Order: sequence, then C-alpha cells, then structure tokens
Amino acid sequence: MAAVLRLAQDARHMSELPAVLNEDPWAIRLHLARLAIADAKGYVRARENIGEYMVGEVQDNLDGQRLYDGSAMPQSKAAIARKGKTLIDKHHLYDSYVFQLVPGGVAVGSNMVYALIHHAGGQTGRGHKTKIVARPVLGVAAAQEKRIGDILLAEIEAMQ
Repeated sequence: MAAVLRLAQDARHMSELPAVLNEDPWAIRLHLARLAIADAKGYVRARENIGEYMVGEVQDNLDGQRLYDGSAMPQSKAAIARKGKTLIDKHHLYDSYVFQLVPGGVAVGSNMVYALIHHAGGQTGRGHKTKIVARPVLGVAAAQEKRIGDILLAEIEAMQ
C-alpha cells in the first residue's frame, strides 16, 4: 500500500509496510491486545469494524473536502479550474482506499502510487518541478480515536 495507517498492538511490525504513518495511539494498542487475549472472534470483528470505519472516514473526508483532522482541504488549481473537487475527479484515489487485517491490528491505505505524495506533499513530476501540497485524508485525530475506542469497548463489553 502506498499510503498506510497501521493500528497494531505490536509496533515492531510497522516497518513491514512502506510509507507507514506513525500514528498509533497507545490506548488503541492496549485495547487490541486485551481483545486478542480474551476473544479471537471479537478481536477479528473489532479490527474489521475499525477498518471499515477508517475507509469510510477517508471517503467522507474526500467527499467533504476536509483533512482527517477536520480542517479544510487546500484546493488544487485543477479542481478550481474545472469547478470540481480536489482528489476526487475520477474517483480513482477515493475507490482505492481499503483495509487489511494484519498481525496484531489493521492496516488502512491505498495502493495508488500517488496516494503518498498527496498525503505527505512534496515535489513530483519531471525534474521534481511540481509541488504538491499535503492533503492527509487518512489519519487518527481525537474524533477518530474516540470512535475506534468505542468500537473496541463495545467488543470488550460483548465478551462479558
């Protein structure tokens, strides 16, 4: 995956995936570890629910033209010229975000080669003459952390 957010109980495996975003709240990792020990089916279900939620968040962010932290997405010159939306013209990037269960967590990201440059920003194109402004639509801010925590707590409560 070109741009990946990994939520895992074991951060040592983060180097397995390219371009990993190091947003891994400790509380989420702790709840994942508890679920893994106590209830294997609940553990899988919770990770799937988190993955589906995060993919939905990315798509909502693209639709609403906002970044993962809720701030407005900087508009591209191309989107302004066509009176459209940034990063969503043909839906290729939008449709490319998926989740995958990985040992100890869930990986969410895109396999599009240009996903990372749009996420992190930087120079690209021939001779690196084009500057792309960072537009991170995937990430964990307070709102996402709370929702992920709610998903994990619901699974823990269902075990009792």
